[in-house]
Amino acid sequence: MNRWLKWFLGIGIIGIGIWYFLLKDYQYQVSFNTNEPPAVMFEHILDWDSYKRDNEEISLIEKQKYSEIVQSLNYGDSSFVYKWKLKRNPDGGTKITAFISDTRNKFMQQLSVPFGANDFVQRSIKNVKDVAEAQKLIASTYRVHSISDTTIQQKYCAYLPLRSSINDKAPAMLQGIALIMEYIKGNEIELTGDPFLQVTEWDEEQEMISFDFCFPIKPMDSIPPHPSVLLKTTETVEGIKAEFNGNYRDSEVAWYYLLDHANENSIDVKPKPLEIYQNDPHAGGDPLTWKAQVFLPLKD
Repeated sequence: MNRWLKWFLGIGIIGIGIWYFLLKDYQYQVSFNTNEPPAVMFEHILDWDSYKRDNEEISLIEKQKYSEIVQSLNYGDSSFVYKWKLKRNPDGGTKITAFISDTRNKFMQQLSVPFGANDFVQRSIKNVKDVAEAQKLIASTYRVHSISDTTIQQKYCAYLPLRSSINDKAPAMLQGIALIMEYIKGNEIELTGDPFLQVTEWDEEQEMISFDFCFPIKPMDSIPPHPSVLLKTTETVEGIKAEFNGNYRDSEVAWYYLLDHANENSIDVKPKPLEIYQNDPHAGGDPLTWKAQVFLPLKD
């Protein structure tokens, strides 16, 4: 073998060894693809602790909006770090890759992983598979479709200003519905449309929203004031719309579909969703037959 070729080969082997044992910050990686947009998967992974199957303790280390999540997972006397990378596929959907490190046995895992599926590898595959399968199960309970441009018409309404986490918006509305309906019925106010939610502030970092829970009503010459129920006229604005079928507690999924659509089509939107609920959940039935129109307004 040529002396220079041997020299370059030796340098290459040394470089790979330095990268593998000193610079590489994970020992195993697992990937999967999904039809869901990155933001939906981002929220799903953040919520891993709520649907995990074993007794792991999961905590957030850091996150980058809709693209990366770093979590620690402790199981017995073992400790792991999962770095999730999310990338939108050119034809839609998302590729998710988990880069996994055993923080207490890093060197031993680097030695053993290339030679077989040890317990670390098997648990890594199982955990990522569990995350993927949980999302498939959740996705079977809703549909988001028919995204299009639209005009959001103005509405005169009675409303309650509320604040909650995104996941708790439905319970917050449920707690307020008796108060607002008592006011409407007690003053013989005529309803003119379906109830809706209008987000006034969305803190995406903290997963919190401020929103108005609104009931369209017919204007009257005189409406008695109320300490909590307020009145307003919403603006007519241009926007994009999606149809959501499913339990309304999950309707924020449509927000992320609309954000993904806006991003892919260079549409500037305001992060202030509006949802119009066209079915009464108290009537029961299959939630997949429930319908909500979900909107994002365009920026001025």
